[in-house]
Amino acid sequence: MASPNDYWSMTEGVFNCLIDEERTQAFAAAIAKTVRPGDVVVDMGAGSGVLAMLAARGGAKRVYAVEFDRNNIVTLEGIFRANGLADKITLVQGDVCKVALPEKVDVIIGEMIATALVEELQVPAMNNMLRFAKRSTRVLLSRYRSFVDLVHNPETYYGFDFPLVRYEYSGMPGLKSRALSDKQLISDVNFAKPVTDRKVNQRLTLEVRKKGRLNGLRLSGETTFWDGSTLGASYAYSYPLILPIAPREVRKGEVLPVRIRYTLCGGMKSLRYVVE
Repeated sequence: MASPNDYWSMTEGVFNCLIDEERTQAFAAAIAKTVRPGDVVVDMGAGSGVLAMLAARGGAKRVYAVEFDRNNIVTLEGIFRANGLADKITLVQGDVCKVALPEKVDVIIGEMIATALVEELQVPAMNNMLRFAKRSTRVLLSRYRSFVDLVHNPETYYGFDFPLVRYEYSGMPGLKSRALSDKQLISDVNFAKPVTDRKVNQRLTLEVRKKGRLNGLRLSGETTFWDGSTLGASYAYSYPLILPIAPREVRKGEVLPVRIRYTLCGGMKSLRYVVE
């Protein structure tokens, strides 16, 4: 009989990340090019444990897998034993934004990304992990750029309108918004250095490229790994975030001022935006 501890914390989200092949294969390829034999590695926010195991399989001497949830710690202990990697992976229970490691590391792995870095804890977690970096440390997820554009957002479901924040999941064409403007950069974060200014405060103008019914502002992102490879949106990773705006008809060539501000990893409550 299974123990009540045999589950992941936030089970659905962790499992979705695991089975998202585009996301996990991109991380696997980057880990294979980043981790070297004998490396000491930290995986911040272990989740399913797959990234820690990929690092161990790639030759790491020791992997510190940091996890906050006690139930998940118990689950991960069983997963690492089942895969013969318990001697290479050391579980560390604690808040990844505060926890201390017993030694410096050669590689920092960690995926706590939410679109445009509005939510989740990637920035404060990385800032903490960099305390245990050497000058030569390789940061797997080295850069994240955030973008904004204007869209027509399909917001009708079952005959009802839902003018609310929503997501564009890949593989679900009915959720795809229609781009109406150019796309512009609003944030460019280098995770290899501590992020001291977490405020995003942008005033920009977006040019309408296609006429149509404008009713959404889309946030999207692109990740760059240490080896130079990139990853955009996938089923469970950095999928575009659609912010609703009052609908209006727009014409090609119109230029619309946009204001957007939020705190990196400060949550949706910190987000303010307006399209004039």
